[in-house]
Amino acid sequence: MRLSYSAMSTFTQCPQKYKWQYIDRIKTPPSPELFFGSLIHDVLEFALKNDPIVPQLEKILAYYDQNWKKQVFKGDISEKEFYDSGIEIIKTFYNSHKPGLTTVLETEKFFEIYWEGHKIVGKIDRVDRLPTGEIEIIDYKTNKKLPGEDDFHYDLQLPLYAWAAETLWSDTKNVRLTLHFLRHNKKISPTNIKSRADLEQFIRDIVIEINKNEFPAKVGPLCGWCDYLFQCEKGKKYLEAKNKKGKTQNYSLNNQARSGAQATLF
Repeated sequence: MRLSYSAMSTFTQCPQKYKWQYIDRIKTPPSPELFFGSLIHDVLEFALKNDPIVPQLEKILAYYDQNWKKQVFKGDISEKEFYDSGIEIIKTFYNSHKPGLTTVLETEKFFEIYWEGHKIVGKIDRVDRLPTGEIEIIDYKTNKKLPGEDDFHYDLQLPLYAWAAETLWSDTKNVRLTLHFLRHNKKISPTNIKSRADLEQFIRDIVIEINKNEFPAKVGPLCGWCDYLFQCEKGKKYLEAKNKKGKTQNYSLNNQARSGAQATLF
């Protein structure tokens, strides 16, 4: 079976979404968040592909502008907010990057791991060789909020990257795993991540579930951001019920406030 972290994460989130995306391969327009994150990755790859020779900032910003797609942003979504945020990310990244301090070995490095009859694939945003000789795997994040310390304990993406690094650079003994939160210009190298054994068991469990060929919809708060909501009746009903409940609660709170105000008057 061919697997990726994104596919396994999607199955965990919602088996029905996994089926539509990875088995039926139903195409959907990119969401603003997905488009924005993908473009920022492309821009940073453009900036570093000839490191330590880095293009001038004006050229990098021009590349960003040329690849911007206004049509992705519709309705109440602020195109300007996203666009301006991207400009700030690029400027901050450019000013903080020190060419020659580390050696950029790869950007957007594709990997394949053959394991127990399965092929696990993925792409690493950036791979550096540090002055100490260590390999540093860097995963770019465009999150608005920084994660909590406990969040890393449940993450399985970094252990997969460590496994990939051991496969690609078998002579490397030490691998540093780093998340670079671009909006905050903050790098975090967590140590409390899952083990290789935990990751392997997770993959085995996912394969067993997928092979059952049962893909029920798993409704929850993320339904509102699902690209397949337009064809998911369970997701629509969940959100309708949630919105109705929210309106009822607001009505009740407003009545309580009015009653309190009237009691104060009398």
